[in-house]
Amino acid sequence: MPEPVPLIRERPASAVSQEITLPISFRALAIEQAGEAVSMQRKSIMALHEDDVLIRIDYASINKMDPGLARVNVFNFPLPYVLGFDFSGEVVGLGAQCQEAFKVGDEVLGRSLTGSCFAEYVVAKRENIVHRGAVPAPEASTYGVAYLTAYESLVMTGGIEQHRGKWIYVAGAAGGVGHFAAQIAKLHGLKVVGSAGKAASLNLLKELELDHVIDYSKQDVVQEVMNLTGGKGADLVYDSTYTQSSYAQSAVVVARGGEYIRLGTEAQVARAGANDVQSVVEGRGARMVISDLGRYARDPLYQVQTAKLTDGLKQAVSWYESGHLKPAITATVPFDAAALQQAFGDFLKGTNNVGKVVVRCA
Repeated sequence: MPEPVPLIRERPASAVSQEITLPISFRALAIEQAGEAVSMQRKSIMALHEDDVLIRIDYASINKMDPGLARVNVFNFPLPYVLGFDFSGEVVGLGAQCQEAFKVGDEVLGRSLTGSCFAEYVVAKRENIVHRGAVPAPEASTYGVAYLTAYESLVMTGGIEQHRGKWIYVAGAAGGVGHFAAQIAKLHGLKVVGSAGKAASLNLLKELELDHVIDYSKQDVVQEVMNLTGGKGADLVYDSTYTQSSYAQSAVVVARGGEYIRLGTEAQVARAGANDVQSVVEGRGARMVISDLGRYARDPLYQVQTAKLTDGLKQAVSWYESGHLKPAITATVPFDAAALQQAFGDFLKGTNNVGKVVVRCA
């Protein structure tokens, strides 16, 4: 292990709030080339820009995009690259513009737009971090992507308030995004029906106390939703599965005059074989609402709204502390290359996609 050095001696004094001892390098679970197995590598402690925060990571969570990006580097990350896009941890270094908002030793949660969270340290932008309050570190690591996807699509884009007292159908309600969407809908006074097909998924939906649970392995989803709603259909439909079979079902249960929330980019929807979803929804006289968390990173029109996402993270902490929003962590992966590779494989096979899976990085 390299001898630790004072960070303040390694960086300009103006970029760091106080002296703190850090290692010269740290461990990261990296991918040398897309499609290759995860390997343990060493990275150097990063220099900080004025709006950067250096965080010692406690936990990072696995999201749907991580296993896919391990196979195909569609974002063209410089090689080798480290995945993981949300985290919880401790502030250990601050850029000059961050010293009023945070201090060294603060426990925080947040997201990194460039990945790099399956590691012992990460640099994240000030606007993508909030104090985690009473949220435990494992749970806090799940808010930056899955929860924020649900929050952005329902609260910021979907206008969930107008559907209070109405039915929402959540397809994939036991998944990472889906179980957050179901809870947010309940918080806003909607009647929630969710579907799942595995015992573990169905058990989670019962724990979440949804108004109705459909076992799609035994029941007809379309018939069940129509029966519940008196033949009208759900006023709001939320499908986070990215699967053709689910899209085909969920598109035909949206009520006339209702809304269908579609997640992801056109490319993601095309890969799921669901290009015709919009025509089906519009044919039922409903409105298609397109939500894509990634646009806040790449589209200038959305980049200026980043503060609203930060408010969403603060809201998650508040909801947790009041007992109204709880991430369901179903597995914890050790900080080990083979273990993370196995977790990616299990995710692609659908054997660990209930709730959230986290990586313990500390």
